[in-house]
Amino acid sequence: MDEFRRLASRIDQHMQHLSAQGINDVHAIINHMMGYVPNLHKIWIETSDDQLIALSNEFPEFYRYALLMEEASETERNKSKRPYDGLAELPEQNKQLAAQLLATAATLERGYLAFIGSGNPQIFRLQVAELSKMHHQWLSDLDSFTNSLRTQGTDAKVLAYVIEAFARLAKRFANFAE
Repeated sequence: MDEFRRLASRIDQHMQHLSAQGINDVHAIINHMMGYVPNLHKIWIETSDDQLIALSNEFPEFYRYALLMEEASETERNKSKRPYDGLAELPEQNKQLAAQLLATAATLERGYLAFIGSGNPQIFRLQVAELSKMHHQWLSDLDSFTNSLRTQGTDAKVLAYVIEAFARLAKRFANFAE
């Protein structure tokens, strides 16, 4: 349960940060919280109902995010037609790599926001430099991932969706890194 508490706490903190920034639009929240989807999924499938209830009670913003994602998922499922209907799924190995990239993205965003929120990022020069190094590695890993998808002959529409999703994250990180 400790791991789930840690994951829920991180989600809760990021949701609090978004709220403090005035980011309350559902689509904007989903966009900003994209990196936390694998963590939420892990909690969702690996906890008992009682554990999930306990996490939701302890971390209200985690609960808000989980509910928001459940509602968004339900809305998406109920659409009669979606632009990605009929697209091939990524192989499991690629899904795992995408999940790792999203998890690293969440770590990067959390780090950038913490240093920016400190009011004086210069104090944390060494930590910011380490974060910058992680950011460059993430960009390199992302490039390798998308090149691998191209090499494997991934459907052009699937590739476009993957690239678009990660491009949003990369753009936010570029803004943080300035």
